Amino acid sequence: MSILEVRDIHKSFGGNRVLKGVSFSVKEGEIVGIVGPNGSGKTTLMNIINGVIRQDKGSILLMGKDISSLRPSGRAKLGMGRTFQITRLFSNLTVLENVLIPLHYGSPLPATEETAIEIIEAVGLSHKIRDRAGSLSLAQRKRLELARAIALKPKVLLLDEVFAGLNPVSIREIVELLLKLNREKGITLILVEHVLKALFKLTRRVLVLSEGRLIFEGSPEGMVKDPEVIKAYLGERYLKDESA
Repeated sequence: MSILEVRDIHKSFGGNRVLKGVSFSVKEGEIVGIVGPNGSGKTTLMNIINGVIRQDKGSILLMGKDISSLRPSGRAKLGMGRTFQITRLFSNLTVLENVLIPLHYGSPLPATEETAIEIIEAVGLSHKIRDRAGSLSLAQRKRLELARAIALKPKVLLLDEVFAGLNPVSIREIVELLLKLNREKGITLILVEHVLKALFKLTRRVLVLSEGRLIFEGSPEGMVKDPEVIKAYLGERYLKDESA
């Protein structure tokens, strides 16, 4: 069953056509990667799926319901979460307070510290629970951003370059965390990512965008061998580096 359907999405900014008829679907419980060169339309696509901006043409369906006209808040209530490449935290609030806010929003029941603490422990930040968000390292801020998204109890979680700027140890830890969220909570994950080695540990299906069009859909193994993907995105240098 498809939990998310993206149908014929077009988007232009002035005379610049950023997305040109992008369509794909994601099954419930799947982990899907979206990659492509800078300027290919990846973040614009994520913003349209999330409702931050509106497409010029096409539609977005979540669990069979057309959500194309809903704001991000409406999509969140239906089960769509989002993290951003540049974290959007309340820097002057504590880690606990940052998680309590979306937890309160995403539940009809009163938000409790106990539930928030469980989420914070799940992302490995229990030792920072009373610290202000602004004092955290980049890796810790990304974990807190994940915790805030999890607090909304999403069925689909959109992740925009979650590994950007992280060291190999932090990347490995977040890969394990995302796999655990997918496995234990059944959250469907859609990642825009440039760190391919990390992405390939997570997913068996990759979508490649180039100049606003979907040029490949398939396995990571098929992606790195596809001539159009090599020309548009990977380049011969990638293949040499991988075989070294």
